[in-house]
Amino acid sequence: MELFPEENFGGTPDKFEDGTVKHLVLNTKYKSVKSGQDLGLLVWSEAHNLEIWRWNNDMASFQGTQKLYESFQVFNTGPKPTFIISVRFKDATGAAPGRYLLTVKAADIGNVDLHSNKVDTFSPIGTMPFDGKDVTTAIYVRDTQTGIYVAQGSIYFGKIKWENNVEIRDDTGFPKQLRHERSGISDFDITLVSIAE
Repeated sequence: MELFPEENFGGTPDKFEDGTVKHLVLNTKYKSVKSGQDLGLLVWSEAHNLEIWRWNNDMASFQGTQKLYESFQVFNTGPKPTFIISVRFKDATGAAPGRYLLTVKAADIGNVDLHSNKVDTFSPIGTMPFDGKDVTTAIYVRDTQTGIYVAQGSIYFGKIKWENNVEIRDDTGFPKQLRHERSGISDFDITLVSIAE
C-alpha cells in the first residue's frame, strides 16, 4: 500500500503493510493512494459523522465526501483476507427509527455510532486478521430522547477456523436487552428487543 503526498501519485510515497493504522493523515499528509496487490483501506473520520468505508482501488485524488476522511487501516484482500466485522442495528421495540443509538468502542477505530432502523446496510466496526486473535468491543445503547443508557456490555468476536467465518464467541458480557445473529462471513445483526433493566 502506497500513500502519496500529492494528487495523481505525485511525490515520494510512504509504504504501509497489512494491519497498519494511522490517524488524522488522509487529506492532510496524503492526497492519493495506490492500493497494491491484495491490500485495501478501511477509512473513517474522527471529525465528521460519516460511515466507515472500504477503499479497494487506486485513487489519484479524493473527491466529495472522500475529502472528509482522515484515518485508515490497511487490510488484506488476498487469499487470507482481513475480516471486516460489520453490524446492522435494528430495533424491535416499536420505537421510531433512530430513537436508539448503538455505540461500539472498537480498539483501532474508536467509537462507531449506529442509529436504530435508520439504514439497512452493515457498517464496519472493526477488523480481525485472518490468523488473528479474538476481538473484544464494548457496546452501549442510549435512548436519544431521554439520554438514558438502556443496554451496556461487551461483544467477543472470534474466528470459526473450520468455516473461515467470524462468530460472537461468548455471551457472558452481552446485554440481555439485545439479540445477535450472524448474517454473513463477518456481518451481524444486533437487535434491541427490550429496554427493561
